[in-house]
Amino acid sequence: MGWRGFTLVELLVVLAVGSILLAIAVPGYGFLTSTSRLAAVTNDLVTDLQLARSEAVKRGMRVTVCKTGDAGAVPSACDATANWHEGWLVFVDGGTPGVVDSGDVVLRVQDTVNSAVIITTGTNYSRYVSYLPTGRSQGLSLPNGTIQICNSGNRRDIIINNTGRPRLLSGIC
Repeated sequence: MGWRGFTLVELLVVLAVGSILLAIAVPGYGFLTSTSRLAAVTNDLVTDLQLARSEAVKRGMRVTVCKTGDAGAVPSACDATANWHEGWLVFVDGGTPGVVDSGDVVLRVQDTVNSAVIITTGTNYSRYVSYLPTGRSQGLSLPNGTIQICNSGNRRDIIINNTGRPRLLSGIC
């Protein structure tokens, strides 16, 4: 009984079939990773909005989610000129609304998300989203608004209603 190897033709057929399967799988994998990235960022932001709302009700104080340009800065600070994808803070907002004052407690820090993800808001939530002790949301002036998260042509809208509850809607960018 001898050991039998592959012929050159058999090896070329296996390589050709493998190349075809790889060519089919790669585009699907790209879609999967972009969809997964979009879902992860959306889930992180919705989770932090829900955390802020529940903490505001529990503590009986305003709790704010604001964007920051440097999530690792000490002390933590909101940044009106930053983009939401650069990171955000969740903090107990006992002083000036939307500003981390000296007595405020930072509850959560979200570092920069993937740069391929674009987060946009209307004017109302352009700087921060606050939750009052009643659980109602508050932006710069209105209690409701939308946050849009886009990645590779796919979009998730976080729609915050008058009572502060977020809901999701899918679309295209």
